[in-house]
Amino acid sequence: MHANGNRGLFTEADYDDVRRFFESRPDLTPTPLVHLPAFARTLGLADILVKDESTRFGLNAFKIAGVAYAIDRLLTRSRSATIQTLVCASEGNHGRAVARVAHQHGLHVSVYMRRSAAHARVNAIRAEGAEVVLVDGTYDDAVKQMVDAARSAGTTIVSDTAWPGYEDIPRAIMAGYTWIMTEAARQWTPDPPGIVVVQAGVGGLAAAVASWLRARMRPRPLFLCAEPRGAACVHASIAAGARAAVVPEDTIMNGLRCGEVSSLALPVLAATVDACVQIDDDAAIAAMAQLKSGRGGDASVEAGASGAAGLAALTVWCRQRPIAPGSRAFVINTEGVTDPARYTETETAL
Repeated sequence: MHANGNRGLFTEADYDDVRRFFESRPDLTPTPLVHLPAFARTLGLADILVKDESTRFGLNAFKIAGVAYAIDRLLTRSRSATIQTLVCASEGNHGRAVARVAHQHGLHVSVYMRRSAAHARVNAIRAEGAEVVLVDGTYDDAVKQMVDAARSAGTTIVSDTAWPGYEDIPRAIMAGYTWIMTEAARQWTPDPPGIVVVQAGVGGLAAAVASWLRARMRPRPLFLCAEPRGAACVHASIAAGARAAVVPEDTIMNGLRCGEVSSLALPVLAATVDACVQIDDDAAIAAMAQLKSGRGGDASVEAGASGAAGLAALTVWCRQRPIAPGSRAFVINTEGVTDPARYTETETAL
């Protein structure tokens, strides 16, 4: 199913199925929604709400919310005896989530990663019992090699990016991501945000949030997409009116360093995104520092560079244009400290 112009990617039956899955698992507890009112005032906002995904279901990134739901549905709706091995490509967080959930189901996993990926992320995936295959080139090269290798019998691709002919599992992963927003709405009641900022790599999380907003919020808040300046494939594709590949430049926001937007994500993003905000590494580092600082009595949050990108984009946006008085903004800290060595390098700013 492709994006519906009014409702996004998912039907009410989809949202009901997601709710039933997560509510049937009391061990899968919500992540916190924290407030940054002191920093919000410096940006002309009434409050900033941060959905902190740094402890999601025992891992330190949001990805497992989508992976847990998608793999459960994959095994439930197929003849699971024929599924022996899962494969995926990853910068780190998705691969670790697939490895964790696959281990719980007794499945073998191979994770394809670029050879220059952070050692901490590679080691974290291996610690989950997965095989890691290192690939020369970029994340997009890892995706291509993973697809070529996944043609053997009994091997199933669990990718969070979609391409023509491969969309069912990415769609299920994105449906799982909507639970993050359902949790957040229960936590921010009764005052919803007027600005929502979500970071995009291949666009899966951003499109899931966009779909949820279209289905659940009237009036819909201003929706901003945060991307690294040198890897803004969503912006390039929306501007071109079709999927447009970019050559991603190096950035500390490794989880967002992607050259091609998901085919499934693009239609709903094109229909929903009010602006793409491109940020550089300095902005990400400053946002990491702000989150950690707890200045003015704000909550202290540990975030990796990709995790802090939403706050970085919000900061850039608010400092460049007037903001309506009383506005509340919502961002997602998509990851905690997934690369301790890089985090230590930035501590002079933190």
